Amino acid sequence: MNRMADAIRLYYRGEIFEAEKILKSIIQEDPENIGALIRFATIQEDLGKKEEAGAIYLKLAGLYEKEASYEECLKALEKASSTVPQADLAQLKGACLYRLGRYAEALSNFIIAPQNIQNLFYTGKIYFALNQYDNALKIFREILSKATNNEETFQACYWVGKSLYALGNFNEAISCFESYVSVYHGETHVFLDLAFCFLNSGCLKEAENSLLKYQDLGGNFNLTNLYLGIVNYRMGNYKQAIEYLNETPLSEQSMHWKGLAYYELGLYEDALACFSEAAKIVTKPFYFKMMGNSHLKLGNYFEAKICFEKALNDDPLDEELSKLIAITTHYLKTSEFI
Repeated sequence: MNRMADAIRLYYRGEIFEAEKILKSIIQEDPENIGALIRFATIQEDLGKKEEAGAIYLKLAGLYEKEASYEECLKALEKASSTVPQADLAQLKGACLYRLGRYAEALSNFIIAPQNIQNLFYTGKIYFALNQYDNALKIFREILSKATNNEETFQACYWVGKSLYALGNFNEAISCFESYVSVYHGETHVFLDLAFCFLNSGCLKEAENSLLKYQDLGGNFNLTNLYLGIVNYRMGNYKQAIEYLNETPLSEQSMHWKGLAYYELGLYEDALACFSEAAKIVTKPFYFKMMGNSHLKLGNYFEAKICFEKALNDDPLDEELSKLIAITTHYLKTSEFI
């Protein structure tokens, strides 16, 4: 009969020591046998060996974390917590909570965990995920000062760049990203980060080059075309922008920028269609305003007035909308006599 089944049968017959002996033998042969470890921990608890049980649950937690079974890891850590100090559990518990997206809980654990480089990276990334970019920047700069090898240095440099970008310090962020890619040439995602920095700082040609490099390295096809469309729109290359945006799935952003490009080219019917699609996805006063502008250009004064009124209702602080409503009202009145 299977030894595990034997151990379970003996356990439920009350022959705990015999069951313990079998399980110990199984674990000696296979130290990562989760089923045997769970039952062995239960027996240690039954025998009042709390500390031994806690150590086994801590080992189980490590195995669950290794298998990416983060909920099971947390359950095992909870069982270990009665005998194992919280500071000894904090690193593993924080890592699991981070992987589960429970950032605030993860942070409270990393605050009491040993302040080694690995834990500092977790802490900085958690601050970043919580949009606490100043705190993230502080942590990543601390890592830079403590780094003991190139990998730690350049990983920290990358995250300093991410934090600076989030804080709007684009030029400093660009320097960090460029330092990173000078060593890690094939890191696809960094060229997208660089493109965003260049785009936000108005360096459009550099943004385009970064996006093309991102594409060459196998970056996301749809994302590349979307931002190449945005960059080319910003550069005044409206037809090229539309070509790129036509290669992306229908989305609010693609319709937004394609609508603007069509509008600049005087293709108001196409612009109207794009802004109408964008408004179906996300209701924004801007889309109704641009729909109104397109109708106005096409001489559809009644439709334009309705769009402008809808936009003004959603954004009463836009003074231009009141003027546009007055203009369409005037055209409607004068057209009655033509």
